[in-house]
Amino acid sequence: MSVAFVTGASRGVGQELARALAEAGHDVALGARSDLSETSALVEAEGRRALPLALDVTDAPGIEEAVARAQRELGPLDLVVNNAGTDRAIAPLWEADPEEWWADVDVHLRGTFLVCRAALPAMLSRGLGRIVNVSSNAGMRPSPYNSAYGAAKAAILNLTESLAASLEGTGLYAFAISPGYVRTAMTERLLDVQAEKGWFPHLEGRDTLDPALAGRLVVALASGKADRLSGRYFHALDDLDELLAES
Repeated sequence: MSVAFVTGASRGVGQELARALAEAGHDVALGARSDLSETSALVEAEGRRALPLALDVTDAPGIEEAVARAQRELGPLDLVVNNAGTDRAIAPLWEADPEEWWADVDVHLRGTFLVCRAALPAMLSRGLGRIVNVSSNAGMRPSPYNSAYGAAKAAILNLTESLAASLEGTGLYAFAISPGYVRTAMTERLLDVQAEKGWFPHLEGRDTLDPALAGRLVVALASGKADRLSGRYFHALDDLDELLAES
């Protein structure tokens, strides 16, 4: 029996990742600040156990307790998916509210760090486990009106590479992924800003991706087939088999 822990699981990409993992045979601990009943029902509809956990990923003691509870009630964690994120500080950097800007970075980056820090000791003691951190192509290009999000996603790429290097030889592996441009409440807000201010013209008319693509990618990474590519960043549209053949 395999157990996964997914943050930001109440809706959007996180919800689909949880559902896909359940379909692949994982019991899933679900972390989010908002209601998790819908995601829990999706996991249970796949015949797996769901454990909803009210979770703020910037709350270190709360994360420690959530990880401990998941292990008590579901069993040792085999997979951790850090998906929780926010995107409130949309403005040129010099106009951004400092508290909102830092809060975005805090959720993405500190949240990823804290969840990894809480989950890794038990995984290391078993010599088994995988970490998947959700990043974005925004971390690899300028984000002129979304600098907190871009900076946090860039930091997650480096954090993942550094973590993977530190895990070499332990039986644990770490990956970063991008789900691509998926229609979510977050991207809907960007479209609203584009309509009002014209700051995100590249989103107008852009085709959205099915979040199931990211779900399939995470399931494949959870299976261990790409362990020798630990530390790498994958996009939901990448052909994992092709990348493995080229490596």
